[in-house]
Amino acid sequence: MAGDALPPYAVRRSTRARRARLTVTGDGEAVVVLPHRAPAATAALLVERHRVWLSRHMTRAQSRRAALDARPTLRTGRQLSVNGIPHRVSIVEDETLVRGRVRQLLGTDPDGMIGTFEVQLPPGADPALLLDRWLRAHARAVLGQRVAALAPRVGVAPMRLSVRDQQSRWGSASKAGALSFNWRLLLAPPFVLDAVVVHELAHLRHADHGPAFWALARTHAPRIDESRRWLRANRAELRSALD
Repeated sequence: MAGDALPPYAVRRSTRARRARLTVTGDGEAVVVLPHRAPAATAALLVERHRVWLSRHMTRAQSRRAALDARPTLRTGRQLSVNGIPHRVSIVEDETLVRGRVRQLLGTDPDGMIGTFEVQLPPGADPALLLDRWLRAHARAVLGQRVAALAPRVGVAPMRLSVRDQQSRWGSASKAGALSFNWRLLLAPPFVLDAVVVHELAHLRHADHGPAFWALARTHAPRIDESRRWLRANRAELRSALD
């Protein structure tokens, strides 16, 4: 492949980067991150060295992006899996409503979906805002239940629980015993949500990722490695679930 044109890529400078690294975005774009003082030519050398890897991962990411773009919209019946239960979104516009509401209806429909999110809202309102609010509240309840069930097994007593929409983390734990989780874990299979909960609970006993930490985490979440792979493979879908 010597002499072939390099795949297109962008270059970013970072004062925090200690070495050059190559990444592929969720949209399938190649990005080279360079330390602030690294020579510009380093980017091309890195892309050339890893062009086979890069081509494979760009193609994979672009295919995933195309599949996401082909999904039905929320208004045309998008499917969401919530705590392991598949749901179809159904929009009902009602001129008499001042504020919308979400109703979770369970029961298999003719197409095999187990549940329905019936989003009732005034004409022209954004269903994503209503679903976001409902799902966050439901995620707080589910995560609270799982933390309460798993914390005694791990041997810890968390002090506080918050649910947010972090851009780069699925969960975190503070030295003071506070736990924080991404509400989008509700859209993952239950074993994945449990694995993230156990991961953060284990950090209340072991701050680092040393052997003792992983031994504890794998004892109470035996599928933790599988869950990490699942989150990497499905991150884009979770992030764009309501787009």
